[in-house]
Amino acid sequence: MYQENYDPNDEYYNIQLNIEGIRLIHTGLKQAVEKWSGGDPVEQEYLIAMRDNFYRLILEYSFENMSLE
Repeated sequence: MYQENYDPNDEYYNIQLNIEGIRLIHTGLKQAVEKWSGGDPVEQEYLIAMRDNFYRLILEYSFENMSLE
């Protein structure tokens, strides 16, 4: 799994996105996973993990804003 490649010396970044940006990135990640052309399997695992994490953000937003929609 992608966590096996975790390196504490890697640089990490924080970004701020509104929900529409999150949904757009999630859509792109879904397409990248669906149309996977092969290559490094670790890259595919990263894409799947990122897709799932962005979906979690969408679910969290939906849950927190249930009364607003």
